[in-house]
Amino acid sequence: MTNLRRRLNKLEALLTDPSGLVPHSQKWLEYWQRWIDNYTNDPDFRPRERMPIDAARAIMASAPDSE
Repeated sequence: MTNLRRRLNKLEALLTDPSGLVPHSQKWLEYWQRWIDNYTNDPDFRPRERMPIDAARAIMASAPDSE
């Protein structure tokens, strides 16, 4: 069982980003949207991780078009 658990942990590490969530899932998008809100609105916010470029692109793509 240890070998299987080690292999699953390795696979999980490949499938997640610094947030610990699977990229491009709904929870992942919500996490990074909260992260960017905290980053822009809270001057004391000190993130532990950097936002991946895929998260920034997904947030910009999900934003409504403004005219």
